[in-house]
Amino acid sequence: MCVVGRAIKVPSSMETNPIPALWGQCFGDGTFETLDALESYHLEKDYVGWMGEWDEEGFVYICGMLMRPDVPVPEGFDFRELPAAKSAVGWIQGQEWEVVTAAHELTVGALAEQGYEPNWAAGWSMELYNCPRYTNPDENGELILDYYIPIK
Repeated sequence: MCVVGRAIKVPSSMETNPIPALWGQCFGDGTFETLDALESYHLEKDYVGWMGEWDEEGFVYICGMLMRPDVPVPEGFDFRELPAAKSAVGWIQGQEWEVVTAAHELTVGALAEQGYEPNWAAGWSMELYNCPRYTNPDENGELILDYYIPIK
């Protein structure tokens, strides 16, 4: 499978988090309308935040959708092919600011508790914003973020 969308380099200093602005841009500039129109290539109808290519300067973040590898990537869009791998999915429940900031740490911790080990060599992790788990908060304002990590 692959992820198709808009990419930015997120600096390791993270003095200012550029990821929310990227999401705002993608909702405002027609990115998601373009991706939604590729419906016959969708693997999931939900939007994803893919993270990978970590180095001392930071990492790449792609705001987009999961697609079949044969998708015709629209001009100006970024894509990364994800090789076949086992992965675990953590469901992180809480207020929006809590789940997006703690999803990685909580999922890695839950994996360890269950005897699993992340496969860091795969080189990615991913947020999946499922509808309705993420898009429709419960009566307490809590939602659920799906967080994917490749495992050994």
